[in-house]
Amino acid sequence: WSWEGVHSSGYAPLGKDAPMTDWMQSTPSARLRSQLGMPKASSDQRFTRTTDDQKKEQAMKPTRTRAGATERNESRQTRRSLRSSCALNLRRAAITVSLAAGLFLAGILAGSSSVHALAYTLAAPLAITGSEPGNPGVIGTLLPLGLPSTLGGTVAMTTGTTDFATHDVIVFALSLSSGSTDVDEVGLGALSNPMIPNPMGAGAFAEGGTELPDSISVGSFTTLKAAFSYATNALTAGETTRNLFVTYSPAGTALAEGNTVNISISSGTNFTVQSTLVPEPGTALLVGSGLALLALRRKEAL
Repeated sequence: WSWEGVHSSGYAPLGKDAPMTDWMQSTPSARLRSQLGMPKASSDQRFTRTTDDQKKEQAMKPTRTRAGATERNESRQTRRSLRSSCALNLRRAAITVSLAAGLFLAGILAGSSSVHALAYTLAAPLAITGSEPGNPGVIGTLLPLGLPSTLGGTVAMTTGTTDFATHDVIVFALSLSSGSTDVDEVGLGALSNPMIPNPMGAGAFAEGGTELPDSISVGSFTTLKAAFSYATNALTAGETTRNLFVTYSPAGTALAEGNTVNISISSGTNFTVQSTLVPEPGTALLVGSGLALLALRRKEAL
């Protein structure tokens, strides 16, 4: 070999113009690999000589492959995760608000076809057997009425304020059975907590049974009930009142589902029976559909 241009390390016989990579590869280990027919060592293999302390120190440092991410990357991932979570929550809130607004609009559109606020009737037919405390022999049934169809009837007589668009309303009727004593008055008053609703008006439709009241009175801020008088033209066995109603204010809040109603019946002496209120089917369906959709949206979000 010509030793001209030998590198100071003394590893390889190189020409003076040999590139740096030649003498780096011309090491004893490289020549041995060449003689044995082994592939040349990569640069990563040639320059990974570290002390034990360096290896331990490097092992303790978080790297992308060893610890998942450096501290800077972890902070970046946390911020990204937070932004994604906030964006998702905002989308869910927007969907919920849109759904609620849609239901509200649907309620307005549905209510525009009939002129009433919230309408209620009795939860179920209430039998009067004659055995109630104070009952002198009245036998019959207090009847719930269909809603909102009943409110579309012709109003035959009223007293007080009876605008169905600005007042909640209760509708009902009384039918006497064979063998019942005559009835000279029917009264209705609603109960709720913390305040008793104040009746604002009352009336009778032309539809329903055959018997209109002689007169109607409303004890706003006094008796807190509406009274339908049959003193002159008594309600007798086998007869049914016209469809009767009582209005309350303010609309939408004066009454609620499940409120108790006291219904007084007079046949010379008064006795009282109780029932509960249910909303019109249209209102119940709207509220039920809204709750179901909101529950579904919440389930999907989870």
